Amino acid sequence: MIIDCAVYRDGAREDTGPSTEELTAALSGLGEDDFLWIGCNNPTVDEMHRIGEVLGLHPLAVEDALEMNQRPKIERYRDHLIMSMRVVSYSDDDIETHEVNLFLGGNYLLTVRHGGPSLVEGRRRAEKRNDALAHGPTAALYAVVDTIVDRYEQVARELETDVEEVETSVFSAELTSDSTRIYRLKREALEFRRAVVPLKEPVVRFSETAEPPEARPYFRDIADHLGRAAEAIDTIDHLLDNALTAHLAQLSVQQNADMRKLAAGATIFAIPTAIAGVYGMNFEHMPELSWAAGYPACLALMGGLCFYTYRRFKKSGWL
Repeated sequence: MIIDCAVYRDGAREDTGPSTEELTAALSGLGEDDFLWIGCNNPTVDEMHRIGEVLGLHPLAVEDALEMNQRPKIERYRDHLIMSMRVVSYSDDDIETHEVNLFLGGNYLLTVRHGGPSLVEGRRRAEKRNDALAHGPTAALYAVVDTIVDRYEQVARELETDVEEVETSVFSAELTSDSTRIYRLKREALEFRRAVVPLKEPVVRFSETAEPPEARPYFRDIADHLGRAAEAIDTIDHLLDNALTAHLAQLSVQQNADMRKLAAGATIFAIPTAIAGVYGMNFEHMPELSWAAGYPACLALMGGLCFYTYRRFKKSGWL
């Protein structure tokens, strides 16, 4: 459904209705520097086709707007272009992405989102700068895209904070189980990468051809922010790989230490077991059977040998 629709004349907002007749009238009444800005959320097929007929959108562009899970891209048609992006949000080690399609024409901007956070922040940011909106719908496009990309950098910072927590836990003195969280963060980083990296090159190309030319530095700035977000994702992925490797290495070291302790304990208990086994064979003719001090001497020998073995293992670090 259309949730916001307005005409901008010299940067000033004039609300208009969402019906086909009102949109057609608004378009026909636009001046040379005026433009129409339409915002939609989860439009139905009929609504999208109706808006497409009013704006003269290419059928394939309308189809892209209706089909979710589009790859981030910028695609040009004869008199308009479509920019497909993903709005990213992050909380509790979980990244959510929602598709946004932006249609830029000579005298209109149409934003179509499928759920996710509202884009009203971008519109308000643009409306605070009447001088910028006076440059036409490209300025409005910049405001929306800049808002979405700023969210990328915010999500990257939050992910980096969680990676630092994982690293602290992995390298702590306590034995921890971090592999599940590491795998989950790697999966979320992959989802984040799918939203950011495919958009880098199209935005760079668009920044070289955007009209008016005054808008090109702004889109180069967006391309720079996208590059920083992509680099942050690469860093996060690399740190998670290192954390997982270190975690598995620590688990291996801990298991080896446990095995050494078990082996040392088994060796200590093997000494009295062997001596008791020899003297428990119940043969009639065995040395020291008739010796009165044989029993306590045997116990003392067992204890002495066990204590000596324990001290040797303790000194070597096995216990």
